[in-house]
Amino acid sequence: MSTRHASPADSLEAGVELPAFFDYLGMSVLEASAEKAVVRMQVPRQLYSPFGAVHGGATAALIDTAIGVAVACRISHRDRTATHELNLNYISFSTAPVLIATARILRLGRSVAHCEAEATTEDGQLIAKALATFGVFRKAE
Repeated sequence: MSTRHASPADSLEAGVELPAFFDYLGMSVLEASAEKAVVRMQVPRQLYSPFGAVHGGATAALIDTAIGVAVACRISHRDRTATHELNLNYISFSTAPVLIATARILRLGRSVAHCEAEATTEDGQLIAKALATFGVFRKAE
């Protein structure tokens, strides 16, 4: 008989505090499940380029975070994950005050997770698409 371990999705539902960088970057988790993670960014004014568009690094941080949440929802609360590779394709500029990233796991192995994500504006305009490889570091029981 296997024992189910609490996941970050369970922790979010239980009201566990998110890391401080979420607040700093204006992020909040809208959904965290085994199927997908959805993270919203209320873009801080400091993250806009001098030309008025959201800085690409802010979009990358949003996507990376959403993927991290998605992976964390599929592993034990004792395990850890870290980005190995993030391949990001920017589709369009955004001046919108809110971006939303949706991430999914394509394949989860013992030590590697293959993932995809996209960032959009609230009205659905595609801003960026990503493929990523995340390392999964399993803790012994």
